[in-house]
Amino acid sequence: MLRLRFYSPGEGAAESIEPGAFFRLIGGMLCRGPSNEPIATYLKRWRLTDAEFSRAESLEAVVIYFESNAGLASSAFGPFDTFSLSDGIAWDGSRALARLDERTLLWYPPKAQDGWASMLIAPPGQSRFDLTGERVRGRSAPAG
Repeated sequence: MLRLRFYSPGEGAAESIEPGAFFRLIGGMLCRGPSNEPIATYLKRWRLTDAEFSRAESLEAVVIYFESNAGLASSAFGPFDTFSLSDGIAWDGSRALARLDERTLLWYPPKAQDGWASMLIAPPGQSRFDLTGERVRGRSAPAG
């Protein structure tokens, strides 16, 4: 089980902690679990049902996968002990892992020419296919 903590540094003590087996960023929408339940939207800030926050961070180590709309996926990256999301960028501490292009809504790993439609955030040691219930459709594609 993963937990994402949403908060705004320097803006008071308000926060929201969202649990899930895994999370998927589809463009600027953050979804939870195999049903892709929407829990937050990124529009310069993370908007949850009842609040807005500038940052989300995982309280556990994670691995990430990049996914295409065609069902192809990268291999796992990580694990990352300090994974966070802010300013449209996925971070491991101070190292950028991917950025969201707000025009195309694609996620771009550093130095990548092509973007990915989604980014899966998962616990280490579990297969992407075991988590999502998806079957392999072709070969995995390398990250951009």
